[in-house]
Amino acid sequence: MAQDLSDNIAIVFNGFLALSMKEKVRLVDVLNDFFDHPDKREELRRINEQRVGEISFVSAERTCGCCRR
Repeated sequence: MAQDLSDNIAIVFNGFLALSMKEKVRLVDVLNDFFDHPDKREELRRINEQRVGEISFVSAERTCGCCRR
């Protein structure tokens, strides 16, 4: 299975594995909402884009949670 993962999927899955169990459960809940409710997809995308926009990536102390770079 791991051989079938694209680079993007491998990096994101690596980040998922780094989450606490509580964060993993929350992420799975959001993904389930995304796939189970097509009418909510744009709202979830908008909320996520807004949240990511609030995160500062310029700090030398901050690393990417997925690739850890």
